[in-house]
Amino acid sequence: MAESNEVKNTAAGSEIDRAQFALLLFGLIAPAITFAIAVSNLSMFAKTAALVGLSALYGIGWLAALRRRSPDPEREATTDIPLAPCVIIDPADEMDIGSLAHPRTSLPNERAFFVVLENQIAESARSKDERPLSILSIDIKGFDDICKRFGNSTGDRLLRFVAEAIGSQLRKMDLITHFGAAEFNVVLPTANAATAAEIIARINDELLSRPFEASEDESIKVWLSFGTATFLKDGESADQLLKIARQRKLDESGGNVVSIEHDYVN
Repeated sequence: MAESNEVKNTAAGSEIDRAQFALLLFGLIAPAITFAIAVSNLSMFAKTAALVGLSALYGIGWLAALRRRSPDPEREATTDIPLAPCVIIDPADEMDIGSLAHPRTSLPNERAFFVVLENQIAESARSKDERPLSILSIDIKGFDDICKRFGNSTGDRLLRFVAEAIGSQLRKMDLITHFGAAEFNVVLPTANAATAAEIIARINDELLSRPFEASEDESIKVWLSFGTATFLKDGESADQLLKIARQRKLDESGGNVVSIEHDYVN
């Protein structure tokens, strides 16, 4: 009996090991897949859908692996070898493992941003001045006040509204990502500071022409803060570029103001 149970436990362990190995392998190639999606000629909607699908596939794999770790009552009843206690993981944490999408907008999240930006930096570093690279950092001004006044559901609608407005003015190669509550960061491959400014101007024009319906009775104008940073000119790492873009964004006053090398354009 003991020998039979040992074989069962060994087989179960091998099955878990195989599942974990498959997940590990998937985790290693996921950044490459993410980069390929980001630089493809797919539309922004298709890119987002592909990244969300990739994230969901990874989450489902973890759920399947965790279920295999659950104790089997029949096995417990017939075995003389005590099984290790099952590790309980909150379902929300399970789906967060390896996630590449922001839960409120389904846009690529901070993790996806850094994966793509670091790959783009490597590409630009190889070609030096022949392949510029810039990023945008964007905040929704007064987002917390809007949520307090109109409710969190309106805040969620506003996030999607702004994401759509930004995405509609980006090129196919660009990647919009969502950090935290109301911060959007955009990777702009092959874009210098002037190109980044042109894209910001288009985003501004789009938002000025489309008031946001906060309620059935009231529409409001959406004001954004922008900061930009360009590879080599402002920094050589992803962290440096994002820090500069955020600082320029924070240095602004008023709404829909663009900060590029501390020059302000209304």
